[in-house]
Amino acid sequence: MSSTVTAERTAHSYSGSLYLLPSDEQERERLLKQHQLYTRLFSGRLIFPPVSLSENAEILDIGTGAGAWLCDARSQIPESVQLYGVDIESRLFPSYSATSPNIHLSIGSSISLPSYWSSKFELVHQRLLICAYTREQWFKVVDEMYRVLAPGGYVQLIEIGPEWRSGAKTAKHMLFLDDFFGRKGLMMRCTVYLADILKSAGFVDVRAEEVTMNLGKWAGQDGIEGRDYTIGAWRGMRDAVVKAGGMGYFATGEEFDKAMDGVEEEWDTIEGTHTQVRVVYGRKP
Repeated sequence: MSSTVTAERTAHSYSGSLYLLPSDEQERERLLKQHQLYTRLFSGRLIFPPVSLSENAEILDIGTGAGAWLCDARSQIPESVQLYGVDIESRLFPSYSATSPNIHLSIGSSISLPSYWSSKFELVHQRLLICAYTREQWFKVVDEMYRVLAPGGYVQLIEIGPEWRSGAKTAKHMLFLDDFFGRKGLMMRCTVYLADILKSAGFVDVRAEEVTMNLGKWAGQDGIEGRDYTIGAWRGMRDAVVKAGGMGYFATGEEFDKAMDGVEEEWDTIEGTHTQVRVVYGRKP
């Protein structure tokens, strides 16, 4: 079982953002390892739609964080392709030695991308911003993606859920997360709506793919990693939960930690514990 984290984490500093997860070295490490797991789950695929990148194509990674997807995608495409990553702050950006001349990182909000990016990119990628956007913001972000894509370009969104199959402790925590997210206007089960949001923005040929992510040591190494990186994200919400007063679910941070320990133990012991990782993509006409 993972050790309980009780020290206060470093939060992001971008004004107005609702993002629930921390922005520190511990989170960077989790994101990098989570990327490796997700890449394995999808058999090494990083680009899902049938996009044919031109020689001078440009790609945008929204919420790039530690830059794991961006740096990995670089190895699968021609060197002439330019890759852009944007995030609300630079704390998690990869060091210069991990980047290359065709990777460009910047600070900014996905809700208002630079005006001069209109019709610029052939592919826009975004992954796991479930903890970032309200329902209204999802529509704004997807509209921005549509704007910055060149005609014929594709967007791909990767998110987790919507189902979580395990036991009573997991079900109880999911009720809490649905409530916690809901009070902030966030969508815990956003994967249910992504295809419709893309269509409402004007995207066509909208498709979805998903894989099952097993959770817990009963499922071997992938299950252990799925458990660690998922519960690691949930543990990362601890400070935000405490600042919200526990919302009637947790009187103290220690109670929250204990609940997470219980969920983790449940995942290890209940065979079949799993969720989904879903990719939704569409084309700008």
